[in-house]
This record gives sequence, structure tokens and C-alpha cells, in this order.
Amino acid sequence: MYKHHSALGLATALRPVQPVTLLRPHAAKRAARFFTERFPGKSLYAVKANPSPDLLQILWSAGVTHYDVASLGEVRLVAGTLPDATLCFMHPVKAEEAIAEAYFTHGVRTFSLDTIEELDKIVRATKGAEDLNLLVRLRVSSDHSKLSLAAKFGAEPGEVKALLQAARQASDALGICFHVGSQAMSPAAYSEAMARVRDAIVSAAVTVDIVDVGGGFPSSYPGMEPPRSKPISR
Repeated sequence: MYKHHSALGLATALRPVQPVTLLRPHAAKRAARFFTERFPGKSLYAVKANPSPDLLQILWSAGVTHYDVASLGEVRLVAGTLPDATLCFMHPVKAEEAIAEAYFTHGVRTFSLDTIEELDKIVRATKGAEDLNLLVRLRVSSDHSKLSLAAKFGAEPGEVKALLQAARQASDALGICFHVGSQAMSPAAYSEAMARVRDAIVSAAVTVDIVDVGGGFPSSYPGMEPPRSKPISR
């Protein structure tokens, strides 16, 4: 295995013509710790971004205890790699068999949904379980992001009230989740989404226990420099 101090050093030395896999465990651990120490809530790692068991172990050692799993394969992977991790099945469309295995075999209690049909499916698959954390996904604007996800998932505006009320009845803890899109280049993306969350709660007149702000936090890319963050007072 080659060791180089930087990606530029590798490219200069090897001049590869095929894709090269770079392993940077220290950088991954440093980045995870940076985020978990500054974000005032639980940090979820989206396993689909990189499902390497080695990386999962690194993130766990850096303080990441919650994992966003989007498929049964990811549920099995994380449950087998990090048995003490909290798994959140956040794909809003899931097979009934996947829900049942996730709940009964792997201890998953947190599920997202954006339709009444999905809610009914979760209730059936878990046999009317009374310890569910159900997160209703809202459709929010991606105007501040480089890659929109607004048309991909999220409850239709006219269905949110009834869906929140029904999910409240079926859940131990009710939540709302959203995703502002990839590379959200302005904090306004989150303030505007949170305004949507507030309006939904008021309209449905329900108590919400969890708010999942999704992803979209920007990184530095050529031609894309996010605004500098301000320290959060605790």
C-alpha cells in the first residue's frame, strides 16, 4: 500500500490513469469529531454515502452514535458492525418485509414516512408496536442549495396535517424531518425550513418530540465556498 501526505502527492507520484481509492482514517475521524462537537443535537451519518465497515468504526470512535440507513442491507451492515448504534430507517418508502426485519430482528424503532400508506405499512409490519419513533418528512424548498431534492420526497402540503395527526396516534415519539438539498449555501435554507416545521405543528395541533434537520450542510468545493460558521453558545 502506498502512503502519501496528500492527494496531490499521490497524483504527482503515481499519475494514475484509473480511479484510485484514498484511505484517510485520521481525516475522517477529525471531520466527524469537528461536527459532533459543534452540532447541538444527535448527529446521524447517512450510511449510503460510504458504507465501509472500517469507516463506520472510525465514526463511532469519533462520537457518531446514530446512523441513517436507507435499505435493509444497510440496516444489517450497521447492526452487525456497530451493535450498540441507534439505527434510523429514513427512506420514506420501504418494503413491509424490510420494516418487519428492521424492527423485530435489529431493534430499529425510528422510521420516516411521507404518506398515509407508508404509515399504515409501518403499523402493520411492526404489529401495532407502541414504541415507534415516526418522523413525517416535509417537502421544503431547495432554492438555496446546489442540488434540489424538493421533488424527490416529502409529504404533499395538503396532506401534512392529517398525516401528522395520524402519526401522532401511532407513535411513542413523533418527529418531523426534512432535507434542504445538497450544498445549502445559505443558513436561510434551514431557517425557512424550520418555519415550515413550525407552521405544520401549529396547523396540526400536535406535540412533536423530534426535529430532524436532514443534511445539506455545505463543504468547500472549487467555486463553492460556504459562509463561515459562527460558534454556538451552549
